[in-house]
Amino acid sequence: MALSSGLFGSEVVTGIELRSLRHDTGGFLLDVESLEVPPGGRLALFGPNGSGKTTLLRLLAGTLPGGPAIPAAYLPQRPYAFRGSARRNLGMGLDAPAMGRALELAGRLGVGELLDRPGRGLSGGERQRLRLAGVLARPEDIVLLDEPFAAVDARERAAVGRVVSGALGGRTAVVVTHDRDDAVMLADTLAVMVDGRIRQVGPIRDVLGLPADDAVAAVLGIANAHAGRVTAADGPLVVVDVGGAKIWGVGDVEGDAVALFGAETVTVFAGREGSAGSARNRWVGRVDQVRELGRLVEIVVDAGFPVVAVLTPGSADALGIRAGAQVTLAVKATAVRVVGR
Repeated sequence: MALSSGLFGSEVVTGIELRSLRHDTGGFLLDVESLEVPPGGRLALFGPNGSGKTTLLRLLAGTLPGGPAIPAAYLPQRPYAFRGSARRNLGMGLDAPAMGRALELAGRLGVGELLDRPGRGLSGGERQRLRLAGVLARPEDIVLLDEPFAAVDARERAAVGRVVSGALGGRTAVVVTHDRDDAVMLADTLAVMVDGRIRQVGPIRDVLGLPADDAVAAVLGIANAHAGRVTAADGPLVVVDVGGAKIWGVGDVEGDAVALFGAETVTVFAGREGSAGSARNRWVGRVDQVRELGRLVEIVVDAGFPVVAVLTPGSADALGIRAGAQVTLAVKATAVRVVGR
């Protein structure tokens, strides 16, 4: 394992270069051939429970012997609460400047008024936000977060995510998660782990849009992630502008955002179909790629942005699906989730 450095503004930021890391617990083998996070990059380690995400992060952090143990600010999966006040818990290991940053972050995360309470008396979500404030206030160039929103109420995740993303700043970050929304909010690169190995790594949109194989596709469970900016809202629905194209979806988001929807939610019509149902999202494009995906056919359509859809072989034949064919796509707004960046 090596550390690489680059400039972020006037500060030097450290990246991660990992080669040939193996760790055998006797019942589980973690085998990572290579993993790189450039200086200032943000990587999400994504996968199901038991895939090796936490083991890899602990090896990086040095809390599990046998790894590189890089200097990093580290949030474990289940932050421990020590005796004493929440303020004492917040300040453990922090010098005066870092404590000042931690107090500011605690306020922004909604736990600033709880600092005089016993740390062990806080709820799971309050304890999680307190530990996030402490970890993010540390000065290290690298930040390692293990399921940072695991105990945070679903209604508060978007707001907490915005604070965390801002507090990371230009530092290098590795975030363990099994939640796609969390990955999109905090990272720019996605590494999918299955059975102790990294099966695919790349920009989030590329990995979600074109899984390397059926195993990765099964883990991801979604195929479309489109970054843009929220330009309008209608009740619970918002409009994301993606290079001039509009995507309606459900979300409480302003500014930069990502629209997420599964390939199975896309209805495909042959040609330019003007009566393609009542879906708010309708796009006309041409089929760019066709490939077999197990018992289904997966297509990528250029509709001004790449849209992935899946059909049965019978439906693909009936619609005349082939590279270059014109199609109309329809997706209900309620099938699209919009998360902030």
